[in-house]
Amino acid sequence: MSNHRLFLTCMVIAIMMIMACFSGCTSSQTEQKKVMVYAGAGLKKPLDTIAQMYQNEKGVNVTINYGGSGALYTQIEQGQPADLFFSADWKFIDMLNNASKVAESKKFLKEYVVLVTSKTGEQKGIVSAQNITNNNVVVVVCDPSAPIGSYSENVLKKLDLWNQTNQKGNIKARPATVNQAALMIQNDEADAGFIFSSTANLYGLAIREKYPQTLSGDITFGLAVLKGQNEAVAKDFMDYIVAHQSEFTQYGWDPYA
Repeated sequence: MSNHRLFLTCMVIAIMMIMACFSGCTSSQTEQKKVMVYAGAGLKKPLDTIAQMYQNEKGVNVTINYGGSGALYTQIEQGQPADLFFSADWKFIDMLNNASKVAESKKFLKEYVVLVTSKTGEQKGIVSAQNITNNNVVVVVCDPSAPIGSYSENVLKKLDLWNQTNQKGNIKARPATVNQAALMIQNDEADAGFIFSSTANLYGLAIREKYPQTLSGDITFGLAVLKGQNEAVAKDFMDYIVAHQSEFTQYGWDPYA
């Protein structure tokens, strides 16, 4: 092989190696500009708004998996890929932290359980929790795997209404998420239901009673950056969410003091 041909061959190989390296770096950078978020279902409207703003400003692809916080915790604990967890119950973040899965966390919002009624429920005269034990009243209380379910049970037990309501068979549905419960009331599929205050505002539902945390227990929404390859992006998005707290407080959440 002549020196000229050898030189050209070496140049081609060198260019190919440089292109491969550049391609690999570009691919790596693209991966860093993605964030997978697991979030409680009741956060969907404000969080979707913030995610779109963040994507537009930062060029980061935000994917959000919504569901009951308890079910999402189980998915994360079992190893499903997630970068940021926005939980409607701080205890799930504590549990992940105890399992050494959390890089950083923050308590963010406070919430309250409320009683809401449908049009039919209003016609039946339901104005307080005391009325849910009346005959022919259809009540919705979320499954305890969703934080609102366990908080609602706490309220009803403290009011000494849990056993009465169950014995009369008035609790007809235990949906998996607070959004499902809200939709049932909105669609007049039940007379009364127990949901978060913010969810009631999001769906424009009539709030009959709002319960203090002395009845429900402490309700704290929190954020956790999960250990993994996208910690820096997840931390940046968490900070962005915190900076846009007003997207949440306008619906009735209180800032965590």
